[in-house]
Amino acid sequence: MIEQGQTAAATLEPITSGKRSNIVDLVKGLAIILVVYGHTAQGVEHRGWWTGPGMAISENFIYSFHMPAFFFVSGLFVLGSIRRRGASDFTLEKVKTILYPYLLFAVISAALGPVIGRFQVSYSPFHWKTFLMNVADGSVSWFLFTLFFCLMVALLTSRLPNWLRFLLAVVAAIAPAYGSYIMNRVQWEFCFVAAGMWVGHQIFRLERVPKWMAAIGFVLVAAFQFAATYFYGYPNRWTYIGLGLTGTAALLLLARVLENHRVGVALVWVGRASLAIFLLSAFAQGATRTVLSSVFHTNNLWLQLLLPTAFATVLPAIVWYQQDRWRLGWLFNWPF
Repeated sequence: MIEQGQTAAATLEPITSGKRSNIVDLVKGLAIILVVYGHTAQGVEHRGWWTGPGMAISENFIYSFHMPAFFFVSGLFVLGSIRRRGASDFTLEKVKTILYPYLLFAVISAALGPVIGRFQVSYSPFHWKTFLMNVADGSVSWFLFTLFFCLMVALLTSRLPNWLRFLLAVVAAIAPAYGSYIMNRVQWEFCFVAAGMWVGHQIFRLERVPKWMAAIGFVLVAAFQFAATYFYGYPNRWTYIGLGLTGTAALLLLARVLENHRVGVALVWVGRASLAIFLLSAFAQGATRTVLSSVFHTNNLWLQLLLPTAFATVLPAIVWYQQDRWRLGWLFNWPF
C-alpha cells in the first residue's frame, strides 16, 4: 500500500509493477547501465574511435543478456498485476506507462532531429511517411514496443500453466523468423517474460541465499557467459535463450551480493529510474560526447566511453526523481 504523501518518483516503478524488491531494482540498475554503455560503445565504434577485437568481445558479452534481463524482470509480477487489475485495466496501464512514452519520445526525437542531427553519425531529414512507418513497426524504440506486445501476449496466455507458456515461448523463439521486425522481436523476447512469470514472487527467495554462495555462483556463471560469447561470438537464435537466462541469473546473483552495500544502494537508485534513463540517455550521451570532442578536443577512448555512460545514467535519473518538483511526470506516464 502506498503511503499518502509519497512522491511519484518514489512510488512509480518503471517497466515493471508489483512488490518492491531491492534485488529486482538492483538487476534493473545493472542492466540499464549496461544498456547505456552498449549504446555509448556503439557510438564510439561508429566514429572509428574504437577498433579491434575488444569492441566485438564487449558487445557480444553485453548483448547476450542485458535486454533478456529486462524482459525477465518485466514478467516477474505480471500475473499478480493481471489478477489485481483485470485484463482491461492491465492493458490500459501498459498503454499509459509503456506505449505512451514510446509515442511521445518518437515525436520528441523527430522534433529535435534537425538540431541534434548534425552531431550524429548519420541523419535523415524528416518525412511524415517514414516517421509514421517507423513508429508503426517499432523502429523508434524496439524495446518499449516489443515489451508492450510481450505483455499483451502474457495477458492472452495468463491462464496457461507456467511450464506450458514457457515451453511454447521457447518453441516460438527458436522457430525461423517470419513477419515484421517487431513480430520477430516479440517472438525472440517473450520467452524471457514467460520465464519471469514462471518464477514470479519466488524471486524473493534469493534474499535468503548467503552472499558468499551468491558470489561464487556469480563468478562461475559470469565466467561461463564470457567464455561462451568469446569463443562463439554474438548469440544466434539457438543460443540466445540459454545465454539470456544464464546472463540474467548472473545479474541476479550479483544483485544479491551487492544488496545493502553502498554500491547496491546506488544501483537501486539507478534501477528505480530505469525508464527515464532509457528514454533520456541518448540526449545526455550525445551532449557529453559533443562537449568532449568540440570543447575539450579529445576522442580518448576511455573518456568517450566512461563519461557519456556516467552522465547518460545520472542526469536522466535526476530528472526521474525530480519529476514532481519540475512537473515532468508527463514525460513518463499518461498525464490524464
